[in-house]
Amino acid sequence: MAGNFTSRFTPVECSMKASSAIVAEDQVVGITTGELVLIRKLKGNMFQTVLRAELDADPEGGAAITVSTGADRIVFVFCLMFLAAFVALDLLWTLAYFRVFQSFQFSDEDRHNYLFVLMPFICTALGVGLYQLGRYASRDEGPFLTRLFVDATDAKPRGRAMKMNAPAPPKPKKPKESEDGPTIETA
Repeated sequence: MAGNFTSRFTPVECSMKASSAIVAEDQVVGITTGELVLIRKLKGNMFQTVLRAELDADPEGGAAITVSTGADRIVFVFCLMFLAAFVALDLLWTLAYFRVFQSFQFSDEDRHNYLFVLMPFICTALGVGLYQLGRYASRDEGPFLTRLFVDATDAKPRGRAMKMNAPAPPKPKKPKESEDGPTIETA
């Protein structure tokens, strides 16, 4: 969940208001500087959502705010490193299974032990599944943290089309009257 917002406050004032909201809300912790605000919930899992708000001075006055929510960057990098290691292991395992290299291959007995052969692939799938499960468990944190920050800084969405005044819809035509008296619709 990401978005671009503007606020009538300066970036430093937005940072101070966000800091006040963090202190007032007992479920969250965070850190604020003049250019960056990081907020996360106190209780959560390793893959919990972190709100990252970058504050810049808006040329029209106030602050331009770029908000993004998602897993903490260090957790994401850590998961990518493990994923790369397991994918490399999967590639080496595949090369050994198909006997591509003369000095690096499985014996005939190992080739028939499918649990041994498939274990790195199963671990890779379980690691991706664990990450997805953690993100699913913290799916409600993004909107909560965004609403907390936007309400604290009095931010308005930026980049949306303005609602134009549409012409009034045409008036319905009067029903035709017959020469005998009542209208055709009422007869």
